[in-house]
Amino acid sequence: MNRAFLLKHYFVPAAVFSLLINMLLLSPSLYMLQVYDRVLSSRSLETLWVMTILLLAALAMMGCLELVRSRLLVKSNNALDSAWGPFLLSSMLGKAGNPGVSSYAYGLRDLNTIKQFLGGSGIFAFFDAPWLPIYMFILYLMHPLLFWVSLAGAIIMLLLTIINEKATREPLDAANVAARKASRQVETALRSAETVNAMGMGPAVLARWREINHEAIGLQSFASNRAGIISGATRFFRQALQSIMLGVGAYLVIQDNLSSGVMIAGTILFGRAISPIESAIASWKSLIEARGAYDRLSAFVKSLPDEQVHMQLPPPKGELQLEGVSFGIRQSNKSILKNIGFTLSAGDTLGIIGPSASGKSSLARILTGIWKPTAGIVRMDGADLSSWSRDEIGPHTGYLPQEIELFPGTIAQNIARMGVPDSGKVIAAAQKTGVHQMVLSMPDGYDTPIGEGGTVLSGGQKQRIGMARALYDSPTLLVLDEPDSNLDTEGEAALIKTLGELREAKVTTIVITHKLSLLSQVSRLLLMQDGALALYGPRDAVLERMSKPQPTLPSAPSNQRGADKEAANA
Repeated sequence: MNRAFLLKHYFVPAAVFSLLINMLLLSPSLYMLQVYDRVLSSRSLETLWVMTILLLAALAMMGCLELVRSRLLVKSNNALDSAWGPFLLSSMLGKAGNPGVSSYAYGLRDLNTIKQFLGGSGIFAFFDAPWLPIYMFILYLMHPLLFWVSLAGAIIMLLLTIINEKATREPLDAANVAARKASRQVETALRSAETVNAMGMGPAVLARWREINHEAIGLQSFASNRAGIISGATRFFRQALQSIMLGVGAYLVIQDNLSSGVMIAGTILFGRAISPIESAIASWKSLIEARGAYDRLSAFVKSLPDEQVHMQLPPPKGELQLEGVSFGIRQSNKSILKNIGFTLSAGDTLGIIGPSASGKSSLARILTGIWKPTAGIVRMDGADLSSWSRDEIGPHTGYLPQEIELFPGTIAQNIARMGVPDSGKVIAAAQKTGVHQMVLSMPDGYDTPIGEGGTVLSGGQKQRIGMARALYDSPTLLVLDEPDSNLDTEGEAALIKTLGELREAKVTTIVITHKLSLLSQVSRLLLMQDGALALYGPRDAVLERMSKPQPTLPSAPSNQRGADKEAANA
């Protein structure tokens, strides 16, 4: 949904309703004019009754039009959310998976800021502002002096609006940046609450948050103080100008150049003319926030690659081929994978081993299509993996990352990848991974809520449910990154059994591990060293070649921080 659609279907009709509303807003001034100049002089009760009934009818119609305009803007908000909400979330998820690219996590919040402005009272000021010249022209018809006084007042109010913009925009923008930074600090601390509490990092985290939050509060206070001064000046000038307008009208009445009815009507009309300016100043903060949110959304959308329409391919069989695949983070000029090439037939099982920082997890992300290689091609069934739509290839891919993230919901929903759970497929996936009995022992079985991030589950339970999620709906490609890292003896035995069944079922399976017990279930083996393929071939042949220069498999030093981790966090 673009701006043209919103203008055509919502804002142009809202502007038309604003035209009718402003026309009806003239009725109190006309009523006052008629009462003073006609009813009081003629003392006609019939005329007073007729004029009062007409006024009430006009005001009632105005109220109905206000209601329609308000509902129209609410509908525009709903349409904006329906059109842009899913697109933004999908785009943010896609871009968040790219290493070295700054993530934009506040798209939906920025969209909500724009919606709040469009659905609030501040937007009405901008619909009513074009009527200022019309009101001025009517005042000119009443008397030129009233026009010049009102023009001077309008210029003063407009100058105050410009000053308000210049004085508050930069500090408010800086305050919003600082507030988002403080919010990220809190989110990070909450995600790492166990680490923070275990190592007594609370005071340091609190001190850091206070520092950032103090900066945000200071900037907000500075901008609010400036806006308060201008808002106070605006109220003073408005009241003063309206009183001056009344005084000028009284002067013209004394000079017999104006009737008392025109004097009162002109004063009311002048107040109505400058009201949108005062409303705009009062809602200026929300306008700046909405404009900043719009600028950020526009920059984000422009940074997205052009959407390509891919021809739908048949379901994959699981044949993989890597041709000279390299990967690195351009911002740091760091190479993580170097000229990787190998082929897996459909149904092959591959074990990937190697020391930390050798690029194993990065290769897993390349194989699943999460990351795109900076050089070379990854092919699935002969087709470039990037030519597959993620929505099409995703259901045929199972992925178990090192760090398991579960979503708020039930166990069944998490196994079903947050879609509508198919009971048969959920139970089948759970049985394949050996968690069926474990789930049944829980209070509500598969309907047990797991809490935020799976807090009611142990690390091993989360990993086994993550494994069931990877196996849901029988994918043809399965990539498991350290699937045994949180498992006990029972869980590891269940995993070995699952890998054996997958091998018999001819599911293309890739396992990153350091344990010989898991490698017993793979047919091929790949050794990574320094981001390059060191050895590749049948499992026994690779193990035999490795046994000659060194007696044991490479281990993963606990004190090293791998390039995979660095790339994932970049």
